Amino acid sequence: MSMENFLEKNYEKNMEMLALAYSYCKSDFDHEILIAELYKNDDLKKQLCLIEIKKINSQQEADAIVFNLTGKSGPIREAASYIILELIQNPEYKNFFQTKDIANTFVKAVIDINPTVSRNIVRSIYFVDDVDYLYKQIILQTKNTLSEMKSIKQNRSYNTNKQNFSLYWNLEALINISDKIKPDEKLLNILKITAQSNDYTIREKTAKLAKELSLKYDEYLSVIKLLENDTNIYVKKYF
Repeated sequence: MSMENFLEKNYEKNMEMLALAYSYCKSDFDHEILIAELYKNDDLKKQLCLIEIKKINSQQEADAIVFNLTGKSGPIREAASYIILELIQNPEYKNFFQTKDIANTFVKAVIDINPTVSRNIVRSIYFVDDVDYLYKQIILQTKNTLSEMKSIKQNRSYNTNKQNFSLYWNLEALINISDKIKPDEKLLNILKITAQSNDYTIREKTAKLAKELSLKYDEYLSVIKLLENDTNIYVKKYF
């Protein structure tokens, strides 16, 4: 296929998608139809339906939304994370997002490759009631990431971006619930490792979390000790 034919076909496809999106936008879907579309395979329609959801009436409807938070295309995951954040903040709907299955999905979504998804879910987990369970799962996920990084280092691989990304968002998640958790030795050991990261963003998040925890737990002063002479301005600002 010539470049000219490729561009022409691509243009035609884009115009078809635009026309379809326009037709969906003109449609006035009932709430039941919006929810029903969440288990179907029309990603364009599903994305628009997710954005249009303003309420949920049952646990099943909450499950349908969370079902689209992982394992779907980027736009679908992003739309799902947006509406979850909108709904979970509302006391009327918050209780529908409290199951362990949903908590497990949230933990996975914290380290989504799409930072908008990560950011929305990091904010959403603040409204999860079972903070102890959430904390334990994030700690487990963080330890697994550190283990993977150690393996990469031993194999002399330079590709640590994915692991640093995961560490960053796991730390951000812990920061967001730091006033609710009861930190243990596992977290202290994690921060002693991340305080020595070559990536300043990881040290910055470590500094922020250690600073907040040290206000109530003296043992986190040892992490601050590791970072107090850091030359990076973003790390230094916490001391």
